[in-house]
Parts: sequence; structure tokens; C-alpha cells
Amino acid sequence: MSSVWLNEKSKTVEGHTNTATLYFKGEKIVGPFSCHDNTVDIQTALRQVDDRMELRLARKDKTVEGHTRAFNIKHNGKEILSNHSCHDNMESLVNSINTIWKIMPPSS
Repeated sequence: MSSVWLNEKSKTVEGHTNTATLYFKGEKIVGPFSCHDNTVDIQTALRQVDDRMELRLARKDKTVEGHTRAFNIKHNGKEILSNHSCHDNMESLVNSINTIWKIMPPSS
């Protein structure tokens, strides 16, 4: 079983220099939304769990935003990504991934 979730965390202020958009089997699911350079770690973790998903990152002008959430991914009982600092705008990404995985779980 695979799942993604957000935890609340103490606020930190980060410079966002990217946007991220989630694709599933080449079809746009959600985004784009503002994100930090560290989102590449979420992108990598998603690839490890489900190669049908692609989180595409694109550069944008820098904005400064507060991170109040931590992003987590678990697959087959193993933590793939734990307490990864992010913005609360990632909730739509989390909901989209969990909905897809509920209907069509990753094969690995």
C-alpha cells in the first residue's frame, strides 16, 4: 500500500523559484503551483514509487513564502520521504496522488 500525507510543522520562510505540475500517464492532473528547489526530492520519491507519475518542475521568478507543512510518502510499509518541508499548497497534490493510488495502486 502507498500513501502520501502532510504534517503540520513550525513555520519557516523559503524562497520559491519553481512551479510544479503533476502528470499521470502523460495527462495533467494538478498544478502548476509555486514550490521550492527542494521539490526535486518529492519528484524523485514519486518516481521511486510509481513511474506513471511525473512531477514536472519549471523555473519562475522568486517569491518568498512560508512553509507550514511536511510532505511524507510511504510505500509498502517503507518511508520513502519523511517530513520534507513544504507549503500548504501541496494539499491538492497529496489528494490527487492518494486518489490515483486508491483506484490504481502502484505495481511495485
